[in-house]
Amino acid sequence: MSGAGYVRRSKRVVYENAWLRFEAHEIVHPNGAPGEHGVIATPPASAVVLIDGDEVVLVRQARFAIDRVVLEVIKGGRHAGEDALGCAQRESREEAGVIAACWRSLGVTYEIPSVVQEPVALFLGEHLTPSALPPEAVERIEVVRMRFVDALEACADGRIDDAVTAIALLRARHLLERRT
Repeated sequence: MSGAGYVRRSKRVVYENAWLRFEAHEIVHPNGAPGEHGVIATPPASAVVLIDGDEVVLVRQARFAIDRVVLEVIKGGRHAGEDALGCAQRESREEAGVIAACWRSLGVTYEIPSVVQEPVALFLGEHLTPSALPPEAVERIEVVRMRFVDALEACADGRIDDAVTAIALLRARHLLERRT
């Protein structure tokens, strides 16, 4: 039995590619009812709030599932053998063309805890310098700089609607306010 009270009877892989695996689990719910539940297993990922003075560096990129271009923090999946911070540093170079001199953890968050298994490790990166790496071949990314306070306002009023971005910006604000 899991910590949440589920009994996992069996699982089967329904679909798998380089970015995710979809599993169907035969389970018993905490209330005793039998059922099936889908789980999306992805590689561990990292997301980064990059601060440059009073600005935050965000990216605008197309997202297939919602068929929209989304404004979000830098984020991506880990490569084999890469730790969470190494992933954050690589993604910062690939997506925004910068590297931070100072890195701090903002903890982890879950994108959709009912179906997505892996957490996203969150980081704050400060004191930026140019250090570009080529983006992945399938990515087309636009770097967007905006005042940090404006990004927080955009989360509050819905112009930024990516959950990981909103949580990462909120945690970064909390950490930065405690420092001053």
